[in-house]
Amino acid sequence: MALPLWALTFLGLVGPSVGLRPRKLNVFCSEMELNHLVVDEASGVVYVGAVNMLFQLSGDLHNKKCTPPIEASQCHEAVPTDNANQLLLLDLPGKRLVECGSLFKGICALRALSNISVLLFYEDGSGEKSFVASNDESVATVGLVSSTGPDGERVLFVGKGNGPHDNGIIVSTRLLDRAEGREAFEAYSDHTTFKAGYLSTNTQQFVVAFEDGQYVFFVFNQQDKHPARNRTLLARMCKDDPSYYSYVEMDLQCRDPSDPQGPAFGACLAASVAAPGATGRVLYAVFSRDGRSNGGLGAGLCLFPLEEVHAKMETNRQACYMGKWEGSRDTFYKPFHGDIQCGGHLQVTSKSFPCGSEHLPYPLGSRDGLTATAVLQRGGLNLTAVTVTAENGHTVAFLGTSDGRILKVYLAPDGTSEEYSSILVEINKRIKQDLVLSGDLSSLYAMTQDKVFRLPVQECLSYPTCAQCRDSHDPYCGWCVVEGRCTRRAECPRAEETNHWLWSRNKSCVTVTDAQPQNMSRRAQGEVQLTVSPLPALTEKDEVLCLFGESPPHPARVEGNAVICNSPSSIPSTPTGQDHVAVSIQLLFRRDDVFLTSHQYPFYDCREAMVLVENLP
Repeated sequence: MALPLWALTFLGLVGPSVGLRPRKLNVFCSEMELNHLVVDEASGVVYVGAVNMLFQLSGDLHNKKCTPPIEASQCHEAVPTDNANQLLLLDLPGKRLVECGSLFKGICALRALSNISVLLFYEDGSGEKSFVASNDESVATVGLVSSTGPDGERVLFVGKGNGPHDNGIIVSTRLLDRAEGREAFEAYSDHTTFKAGYLSTNTQQFVVAFEDGQYVFFVFNQQDKHPARNRTLLARMCKDDPSYYSYVEMDLQCRDPSDPQGPAFGACLAASVAAPGATGRVLYAVFSRDGRSNGGLGAGLCLFPLEEVHAKMETNRQACYMGKWEGSRDTFYKPFHGDIQCGGHLQVTSKSFPCGSEHLPYPLGSRDGLTATAVLQRGGLNLTAVTVTAENGHTVAFLGTSDGRILKVYLAPDGTSEEYSSILVEINKRIKQDLVLSGDLSSLYAMTQDKVFRLPVQECLSYPTCAQCRDSHDPYCGWCVVEGRCTRRAECPRAEETNHWLWSRNKSCVTVTDAQPQNMSRRAQGEVQLTVSPLPALTEKDEVLCLFGESPPHPARVEGNAVICNSPSSIPSTPTGQDHVAVSIQLLFRRDDVFLTSHQYPFYDCREAMVLVENLP
């Protein structure tokens, strides 16, 4: 038996290395390896689980709470042993933090969100019934907190691989409160666990758990023995299913668009779910390809709309319930155990029993799953983390890499993608899987082995001109015309008016497209009509000024998409050897002298032109 050596420490801030990052970032540094990170969206508090430590930080990573070490149990065989954080989750309705370590076969504790030094529940003497996480730190444990049953009890859904010293339980549902003689973290009922039916070491490696409506999902990789191959599986079960009759799993594959007939990418390394557009929620998953494959080391990002996931799983259930045993043996199986008996049920069975039943085949696995083509691929590295959000209906993905970068990627509605920015967070340090957005979606928290970084999701204000704003291709950014600055749409007061906020990805700035007359004699006086596109919708208060070179500005006249200026009375001298002089016409807003656009306008000197002609050989 080993001692849990929990001590919470704040180890200070470090500044960015010179030349590694283009901007100063908020950074928190730990001497111990970091394992998990979660953010309370309401309060902005950041919780970080590490080996032997648990941190409570403010949103800017400056503050901390500390808790005293847990008392050592009386055990003569005990030796000091590191306690890796295996699971770190928020239970917001209960105002508590769920944290599970690797010690004592993976027991867990409940702490107050407001102050993690307040221990709400911890019990290390309950034996196997309280073993939740894997006690092998190389075996991932995932989970989520949700409600189940008619009374809405708060429970913990857990998925974990089976390490050499684990209890064999792969999927389980755990209580978070005492109920009917059961303590917190014991199984919700006698049936809410799946145990491996044969001995295996680290057969499953779980990636993520998430919920969608009445369902709980797990994404995990499984190393099959016969035949030997890796499979990425997506499992689903009803939250209100205490017997796991509804459990169904199927394969997910991600194909390389450059080699659609070749082997798919291998293991899934990270995944997250988001609903960035009107099409519903989508599972975004990054898959790896090791260096021994034909294409060499690489990775891809694939999308699986949950609407398609649910439809495919219902099709698989129906096919098994109605199918014949002989015909279904190659497709269907019993997860964690072996063969399954399909067939013999009516066509309406899956609809009549949406969460399964004791008389139906369960748990149900299908090799007939979903295959997607990667919308983004990268060679020479692995993608290690992913989180996705939306800005004004535009989908943006943030991807962590194995060499310490955050890639910012625009995912277009037509299925294409563009990496528009790459930030070096920490050189050659793997970005860990927990890549989390702040509650207000303005910041991104990234974690390496021993550091947590807070990065802005956008830096629109750093682009001083419309051209730089446009060329950034940043979907967060656009040019706020009457204010003359690059902003998010929400920060431009008149963004809803026509052409007042020019989205960077539309690749436009206010430009003079034509001038009439196209040139003018320097000795003539008249009007110059400039066709401006895209000209924002202007009111009487939006007075536009014309500025010719160094001449004093004067009011312009706006007619439709044309801006009309009076030619200046004083024009610079014509350069020697030329027949004209180009004078800059600037269009400004009177309020704050905000720049609108400019144009080089030629004024001809007929006398100089004649001299040049006379001097021709």
